Amino acid sequence: MTAAQAPAAARVAGRVFGAVFDRVGALRRDRPLHPRGTVLRGTLRLGDDPDAPGGELRYAGPALVRVSRSVGLPPGLPDVHGLAVRWEVDGQPQDVLLSGTGTGRLTRFLLAPRRRPWSGFLGSLMPFRTADGPVLLGAVPVPGARGDADREDLRVDLVLLTARAGGPWHRYGRLVAETVEDTDLRFDPVLNAPAPWRTYDWAAALRLPSYAAGRRHGPARPSHAHDRPPRAHGRAPRYSAG
Repeated sequence: MTAAQAPAAARVAGRVFGAVFDRVGALRRDRPLHPRGTVLRGTLRLGDDPDAPGGELRYAGPALVRVSRSVGLPPGLPDVHGLAVRWEVDGQPQDVLLSGTGTGRLTRFLLAPRRRPWSGFLGSLMPFRTADGPVLLGAVPVPGARGDADREDLRVDLVLLTARAGGPWHRYGRLVAETVEDTDLRFDPVLNAPAPWRTYDWAAALRLPSYAAGRRHGPARPSHAHDRPPRAHGRAPRYSAG
């Protein structure tokens, strides 16, 4: 993944987005997006169906999850809810960001503001580069999910899905988290894309300037040891759905 090799239009658009978010961060003296969130500790499983799109990505073990609102509006007002997930394989962080989107062939690429984080689908918005071509990761809340980003009863309970850019969704895993961690994290789904998946050059060019702007504003990232989930070595074995 090399943003410098991306098309010129993507590099220009990325610089524009970065400048805008840098200005927003300076004005609000905080992160320009997802300024406040709650971090939970839980478990992640990927690889329910190795024949699903992107089936080479497998994992089973601990994970950290941050639930937040994109603009940071008060609860009850429509906002784009975000879900960031981090796990570790052989000492390397693996980061994924999901946001409220639709599920259709077009709407999976569009953000969807909602009043509550668990009232609709969450998706990666941009595809990952995989052995099966462009693949999106998505998540469907199940009845165990509850609360909001600043609620003490917050619980994440999601069925994870994958799909080719315009294809049907396939079940791929499960994410459950409810133990609150007294920390905050800075995620980077471009530099820490989950191996063996990768980020497309054009997507990196669009996103990296905005992430760099976000890191320049807001509280410094804590250095607590529990910022990183306990290490899980190697790839997870095959799991059946359930």
